[in-house]
Amino acid sequence: MKRKLLRQTLNEWRANVWLIVEMIIVSAIVWYINDYLYVHVATRLEPTGFDTSHTYMAEFRYLPEGSRRYTDYGEAATERNRADLLSIIKAIRQRPDVEEVSLSAGAEPYFQNFYGRRLNVADDTTEISIYYRQTSPEHLRTVGYQPAEGFTIGQLEEALRQGKPLMTEFDNSSPHVSGHLSSTDLLNRRVKNPRDTSMTITIGGLLKPVKRTNIESEYFISYFEPIDMDQLEPRPNYKINIRVKPEAESRFPDSFNADRERLYRRGNTYISDIKPYSQIRDTADSDNMVTIRKYVAVMVFMLVSVFLGLMGTFWFRTQQRTPEIAIRKVNGATDRSVFGRLISEGLLMLAVATIPALLIDWQLCHYELNTVYGAQGYFSPGRFALTAGATVALMALMVAGGIWFPAYKAMRIEPARALADE
Repeated sequence: MKRKLLRQTLNEWRANVWLIVEMIIVSAIVWYINDYLYVHVATRLEPTGFDTSHTYMAEFRYLPEGSRRYTDYGEAATERNRADLLSIIKAIRQRPDVEEVSLSAGAEPYFQNFYGRRLNVADDTTEISIYYRQTSPEHLRTVGYQPAEGFTIGQLEEALRQGKPLMTEFDNSSPHVSGHLSSTDLLNRRVKNPRDTSMTITIGGLLKPVKRTNIESEYFISYFEPIDMDQLEPRPNYKINIRVKPEAESRFPDSFNADRERLYRRGNTYISDIKPYSQIRDTADSDNMVTIRKYVAVMVFMLVSVFLGLMGTFWFRTQQRTPEIAIRKVNGATDRSVFGRLISEGLLMLAVATIPALLIDWQLCHYELNTVYGAQGYFSPGRFALTAGATVALMALMVAGGIWFPAYKAMRIEPARALADE
């Protein structure tokens, strides 16, 4: 049976070659979409390094000079604005439904503007590309940053209070490190201040890697500089972060907004907006989710097109073989054996097409074309085996489905009628 199937397939090689070429192209496209979806799902399941449940971000603004309520503080404006902002933060912290309040600049989860700088190690040639962030010590608890192994949140907060910056973990194989040092090596080394390279500082502790968004695959090396509250120059890029008690979250936005004008306005400074981090997350991920939905739609369209194309191709082939099917049935062949013969032919051609298709897929996987934002390290045999297996399974289902229906129709014809037409 197998020898006859192979001989028949080889005898019809002219028609089969073009069908195999079609299968190779379609298989590569289906694999690419499978791999794209796999990478994004795997990326989304990675830990973000923070926990923004029950957390809100508040923005503050200053009254314009033309406002009726504007007060001109003259040369004391910076000092007065600083005092007003700290007073607002203190008032928010005193709310009974609030657990913690912090101030940050560029250190808010889902913040995608990249404040990149270079960090140089003193007396060494190592250079590190860092994501520059500024935080108050309370910010670690407010947004749920995770300490690296060997550290506690209390130790890291104390380091920030002492003016020591923090960094996220990395090893010397990171693409953002030009040198031989890892994050643990920096704990005993002095580095140059990214804002003033004439000064050297000591890293106070390490955090677990932090992502910017859920769908971003790359962990940038983050550098957290403590905010000096005594020298703070309040600007709108600073954000107030608020963690509320879980049992109070349902009523917090309405109650806060009701008190906003009365309790959280000082001089020219006022709270302009407050939103939950869940909303900020959805906004940050929206563009990526739209792209994912497009790929899913393309995948569905591709599978439907493959199904219809294969069904049309095999319908024509099966119609040509109706007399052959009739002769087989007259000679005692069962419906199952005829079905098996036709589907085996299609799966045999799929097996032939799969070999070059997998070679193409391997190269695409190796070059990381589907990796989000260019992170490295996603290439693995496991990833390739999973996506290739899913592709072969989908293609096999499409081939079997495309053959089954025309074969079913052909076998409903009486053998005498089929032979008479011939």
